[in-house]
Amino acid sequence: MFQELFVGVATRERFVEVLVDLVHGGPARHRSAVLGFELRLAALRNPQLRVLTRAWTEDSRSVPARFTDPESAVRLDALLEGMIMHALLTTVPESRATTRDAIDRTLGPTSRHPS
Repeated sequence: MFQELFVGVATRERFVEVLVDLVHGGPARHRSAVLGFELRLAALRNPQLRVLTRAWTEDSRSVPARFTDPESAVRLDALLEGMIMHALLTTVPESRATTRDAIDRTLGPTSRHPS
């Protein structure tokens, strides 16, 4: 499902916009994010769940890695997780422009463009 968000993405600008949409997603996206965070919290207490959370993390990093280098994909994944968590908890959302700027800075000027 996550990978489907990136079908047809052919430019860095579109890639960044999909990521901004991911952070600022509506109720369905938020429900999915809450479930993901709940699973991770459960894995803190139940090591058997860590296999599942590791697979989930690897999957979520594999998509950005298609658009940038592996190290940037790891940083981007961590940034997105944090931004989504903050978006779920805040009463005053960040602007899309602030989110876009953070993503652009994390990607950096040398990231490769989607092909």
